[in-house]
Amino acid sequence: MTQQQTRVDRTFQFYKDFRDSNLDADVKLLVVKANAKAKEMQDLVDKDDQAGILGLQTSLVGDAQVDAALAHVVVFFDAVGPCVAHSLCDEDATIALLQYQAKQLVKGYGAYVYDQQQSGAPFGNGIFIVNALETSSRIWSLFPWPARSAN
Repeated sequence: MTQQQTRVDRTFQFYKDFRDSNLDADVKLLVVKANAKAKEMQDLVDKDDQAGILGLQTSLVGDAQVDAALAHVVVFFDAVGPCVAHSLCDEDATIALLQYQAKQLVKGYGAYVYDQQQSGAPFGNGIFIVNALETSSRIWSLFPWPARSAN
């Protein structure tokens, strides 16, 4: 087995764990709660009111269900992020399988997670690592239809 295949397999195992442990349900709950405050959040973003954004996200986490769901998801991504950062997991596979969820979490709870980080503690770094990944051109070679549709 090649190193590349090993990285892809490891990433896919994270994805299976994500699905099997119902973390997708946690993400859905978090997104629903954040979306309920989307208008208010957008107003704060438009004003560049960082303190207001943090306050709104902190109020969302005041709900015990939201707090528990966020804790589960952060712990999960804190395993995935370093795996990708140290090239033990495949970046493109992580983008395809898990980045959308990380982006949703950063959008809805990023200021709160960042605020909870302590100097030297890795809490929450994984979500930011996965959120920031960029697709390589290699992934598109696996999908020939975008190139054909451009002709």
